[in-house]
Amino acid sequence: MNDPSGIESLGRMFPCICRAHKKNADVMLERSGLHHGQAKLLMILAHENGISHSEIAAKLRISPAATTKVIKRMEQNGYVLREPDEADERISRVFLQPKGMTLVNKIHSTFQQLDLVMFDGFTDEDIQTLQSLLMRIQNNLQKNVSDAD
Repeated sequence: MNDPSGIESLGRMFPCICRAHKKNADVMLERSGLHHGQAKLLMILAHENGISHSEIAAKLRISPAATTKVIKRMEQNGYVLREPDEADERISRVFLQPKGMTLVNKIHSTFQQLDLVMFDGFTDEDIQTLQSLLMRIQNNLQKNVSDAD
């Protein structure tokens, strides 16, 4: 199918860009000794410190058993601490530790570096234009889904 407007090939670029971004992020995070899931857990705790295992599992979209495994490993490394809930001791709450907060700062720095790589050679005007166009695409897609409801 030949698309003279180029729309079809543009649509295919989005998943390719997402994959390249994730691959770069994974490589950069590994330099800090982190895997994607660990970084995601630390960022969740940086925004919602003290949430339960089940809340973490839901946010990470992994099983409670897999969540426990990740949390145990992070706790052994001193990044997080598990404590029983004050109201219900069956519930375990997870808290970010200072060593984990140091990694959160590294994660922020990693993504700032990735932004610099991603937008190398872009002017401020280029970035503003791209941001505006992407917002329009996002709005179109959201409108399309809400129209279907």
